[in-house]
Amino acid sequence: MSLFSQLQLLPRPFWVLVGATFVNRFGVFVVPFLALFITRNGNTATQAGYAVAAYSLGGFIAAGIGGWMADRLGRNVTMAVSALAGAVCMIAMSQAVDWRALAALAFITGAINEAGSPASAALVQDIVPPEHRVIAYAVQRFAVNLAWSLGPATAGFLAEYSFFWLFVVDAASSAFFGIVAWLFLPRGRRTAREHAGWGHAWQSIRANHAFLALFGACVCTAWIFRQTNTTFPLHFERNGLPLHWCGLVLALNGVMICLFEVPLAAGLRLWPVKQVLALGYILMGASFLTFLISGSLTAFVLMMVVFTMGEMSAFSRQQAYSASLSPDDMRGRYVGFLSLAWCAGNTASSALGMPLYDHHPTVLWVMNAVLGIVAALLILYTRKTQLHES
Repeated sequence: MSLFSQLQLLPRPFWVLVGATFVNRFGVFVVPFLALFITRNGNTATQAGYAVAAYSLGGFIAAGIGGWMADRLGRNVTMAVSALAGAVCMIAMSQAVDWRALAALAFITGAINEAGSPASAALVQDIVPPEHRVIAYAVQRFAVNLAWSLGPATAGFLAEYSFFWLFVVDAASSAFFGIVAWLFLPRGRRTAREHAGWGHAWQSIRANHAFLALFGACVCTAWIFRQTNTTFPLHFERNGLPLHWCGLVLALNGVMICLFEVPLAAGLRLWPVKQVLALGYILMGASFLTFLISGSLTAFVLMMVVFTMGEMSAFSRQQAYSASLSPDDMRGRYVGFLSLAWCAGNTASSALGMPLYDHHPTVLWVMNAVLGIVAALLILYTRKTQLHES
């Protein structure tokens, strides 16, 4: 089946979601410049760091709240409430000056904004048949990466004029997404009140060994992924390379995803999901071993190419594989629980990866490769206990 034919089979509500997601992610203007906004208000870099970290910590709350809301209230309602409330929070944040107020608002904004993510992923599972989910998630990732490629560049020009307008455009794009979700997207599956609590979901998750293995694999993968925007640019600078080249090498990731991920997902549609997923994890971790050989610009480009090949192989299938492990009436809470793995992996990687790099970079590069292998083994050698693989 051709790529065009596979895309035609995706339902209309999915394309509405993709279009609205592109606008919403394009308008994420504040987060890339939040630290600069805080320091320009007279706060120190350390205080700005606390405030930015507070936004990330909000994701832990969002995982629990968003997963429950998606199952109990419905997918579109959850996305709409999250986006519209997030827009209000953005405007409120634009008026804050002291870092403590900004940190509190950043935490609330992070929790509210990210609460819609489980509902978005669960809605794709609701409306896209299992055999088309890999290509669907690849299309969704294309939209997100294209938006991330274009949005920050536009925000940079706007920031030179006024930081306030960053918040206005960010809020407007969130409000647009919320209105579209409320009016044009289906509610999706809903769970009865007596079965919508986290207690029922935890009993199911605890017995689902394959899903717990995926959770562990995601912790490992999140650690690896976070290194691309922490130790990667630091290593680039310490090797005496011009920093403007660092931005171009990092941009290569998004360019490759936009050009190749959807065709790759279509071409590998019939390949075993778990094997391709495991290969992707291994490539992501092993890509850092390039730095054991050389610190040249060529080595950084090669590392990013290998890393992106692994990411494209893994991430669309990871979402589809997760969907195949989730009971129909618990999809939102399963997605929310899995996002905790990413929060944990990102936090640990940020807190421990930098000191480990200062101690001995070689140890960190080898550790990344080992974590990629661990993630692959968790996927390959854990049997499913509930549902059939998509």
